[in-house]
Amino acid sequence: MVQEYIQYTKKYKMKLFIYKSLLACFLVFILFHLTVGYTVRSYEIKIYNYFSKDKINYIKHKLRSELKDGLNQDRILSKDDSILINNFLEKISNELKDAK
Repeated sequence: MVQEYIQYTKKYKMKLFIYKSLLACFLVFILFHLTVGYTVRSYEIKIYNYFSKDKINYIKHKLRSELKDGLNQDRILSKDDSILINNFLEKISNELKDAK
């Protein structure tokens, strides 16, 4: 009789341990998704919005319109900008010649 009671309590304690373990794992899983999962999901949404098809088409359209506006102007660069770019290109050209 005592042996049966000891076996019964061991089984009961084991079942209780398993139930508590499953509950703890489930709560940790929920906590993880409420904290880390939410943060990851928000970053995924931001990345998707940056590279969505509508955003890419908007950028293409804006770039084309700016290029058309620039071609219609008499001068695209200011004199200071053109001098600066010319000096930069000359420096690159000299460095490429020295590399040979």
